[in-house]
Amino acid sequence: MEQKYFIHDGTDKKGPYTLEELRLQDVRRYTLIWHSGLNNWTEADKLYELKSLFAMTPPPINLSKERHQPPSYQPQNYSTNYQNGRIEYLNDDTLKIHYENEIIHYRYASFGERLGARILDVLIIIIPSCLLPLFAGWLYYALLHSSNDQQTMGQKVVNIKLLSTDGMKVNFGQSTGRYFANILNNLTLFIGFLMFFFNRRNQCLHDNLASTVVVAELRRERKY
Repeated sequence: MEQKYFIHDGTDKKGPYTLEELRLQDVRRYTLIWHSGLNNWTEADKLYELKSLFAMTPPPINLSKERHQPPSYQPQNYSTNYQNGRIEYLNDDTLKIHYENEIIHYRYASFGERLGARILDVLIIIIPSCLLPLFAGWLYYALLHSSNDQQTMGQKVVNIKLLSTDGMKVNFGQSTGRYFANILNNLTLFIGFLMFFFNRRNQCLHDNLASTVVVAELRRERKY
């Protein structure tokens, strides 16, 4: 029986398609593909049978802009403004943020990923916390979560990060509030942590109070 393929565009699942039909679709490097031989959705350029689609694909050219460029024009280095972004929550429990030059797709971080990151972070700050109780943990989380990476060292290891629910970059005050709100998780006999399992965004109590969400990146799309 001929293999059938499905496409996920971030909102809907499409298919099934034969391989030849799939090649006629608007498949890009980071398009998510699944067939019965895969354990999970996989990016298109990682599938052997689709590699030829991307091997010699030149970048698209905006001819209207090219005609008006002065002779001395030199392409500028590509960079993204991560200070502001328009966030879009999708029905498949994923989200994407529209920045000036690109769109980044995320999924919500799992409980295991967050727990693993927290254990690593505790091991990192356990000695500084003995020397500077409260201050060491506060500064560690508040400074790193409000940095450009928006992730602690433990979160960086498991590839998750903190986002503001409005698409803005998490600031120092917001990350400070989240850190101290975490105390309420303990005062509520850990019920604050259990809230993770009862909302679509996988938020604990301190996430809700600080208007933040913990995510893992899926893929990026360049805006042209």
